[in-house]
Amino acid sequence: MAAPHQAGSPPADEDVAGLAVPALVPGTELIGRYQGSGHREAPYLVRRPDGQVLQLSHLLYLVAAGLDGRRSFAELAARLSDESGHGVTPGQVFFLVENRLRLAGIVAADSGAGRPPGAAPKGRDRLLALKFRIALVPEHTVAVIARVFQPLFWPPVVVVVLLAFAVADVLLAVHGGAEQVVAGAKDLLNQPEQILLVVGVLIVAGMFHECGHVAACQYGGARPGAMGVGIYLVWPAMYSTVTDSYRLSRGGRLRTDLGGLYFNVIAMLVMIVAYAQTSFPWLLAALLAWQATSVWQLLPSIRFDGYYILSDLVGVPDLFDRMGPILRSLLPGRRPHPRVQELKPWVRRVITVWVVLVIPFMAYWIVAFLVLAPYVLPTVWQALVLQWNGVDSSIQAGDAAGAVVGVIRLALLVLPWAGITLVLTNLMRQFVRFVGRWRARRALEPR
Repeated sequence: MAAPHQAGSPPADEDVAGLAVPALVPGTELIGRYQGSGHREAPYLVRRPDGQVLQLSHLLYLVAAGLDGRRSFAELAARLSDESGHGVTPGQVFFLVENRLRLAGIVAADSGAGRPPGAAPKGRDRLLALKFRIALVPEHTVAVIARVFQPLFWPPVVVVVLLAFAVADVLLAVHGGAEQVVAGAKDLLNQPEQILLVVGVLIVAGMFHECGHVAACQYGGARPGAMGVGIYLVWPAMYSTVTDSYRLSRGGRLRTDLGGLYFNVIAMLVMIVAYAQTSFPWLLAALLAWQATSVWQLLPSIRFDGYYILSDLVGVPDLFDRMGPILRSLLPGRRPHPRVQELKPWVRRVITVWVVLVIPFMAYWIVAFLVLAPYVLPTVWQALVLQWNGVDSSIQAGDAAGAVVGVIRLALLVLPWAGITLVLTNLMRQFVRFVGRWRARRALEPR
């Protein structure tokens, strides 16, 4: 057993040189260098068995690659010295293993040295992230789905699909007109069961959207994971696991990001053709709703497809993690934060512009909520009572479709307000934690 050493400092070389290095947790995958990175020095990627992708420095990655459970710390140190071109001691290797890699959750238990396994760190409460995920489609089934749709990403097919959609959409706009939209809206109000058809089409289109992400991921050579549902703010949302796309080039990652929107185009093309053949008003409503959803997906201010597209364009995996360092670096007289300095100059400028635009966008909705709430909430309450009475009347009349539509309307009235309330609560909780940490630091400063 290694002799105890002071926390934060490497042990003596003679105490650990002969000890065997631990092994990696089974299932840990060394992906390699992050391609198209926005960092000055590109990080290296490691995928934990739980699917979480970690960013490591080159030296830490070399250390992780040498953890086989057999060689000694002295042997690993000699190998690292040759590979890195810098002198590395056994004590330094031991320190990196125990104080970096084990804490990252990728080092297996070492019973001989009495060291516990590296427990996976608890994930951070990421801003505006999907919560309460439930996997519904297992990985092996997703692989089959991806193989089925993979040919749709063959370049000639992509060109034909995009041209066909552009022509069909223009023809619909020219020959459809606002009159059909108004007439369709009236039909939906008079026949509430058609709203259920619209909702059903949108659910199927959402599932097809996720198929686009996994198919694009596999087309690029990565391995998609499970698909399922979760909660985004308070809204139910579908998701697909494509974290393995980090191993791809920037172009491969962007294809994965855009795969969902590309499949949106295919879905809308099918809706246009079906509407041209049937003239069903609910199909037109579903088409317009899905077009609006596709445009909304391009917004980079929340964690939709547009956010991940921007993230992969600049080569920085999580932009919200950079928001605090960017803001602190913008303060007069402050040196750039280390997490800002590690970025390439052009990437730093792009993310700074993103932060400057996103914060007013989020602040606008929060302020508007606080200002309008006293005036709007009474009206919302009256609408809720009206819809609730309508649901009760539909149930008594035996109108199941009307009752379901009424429940959907109730949800649409409640969920936006619940969502913004949840955001405000989380922001207030983070602000309280920030103030607590700031006061703790002030208390430790010498007077």
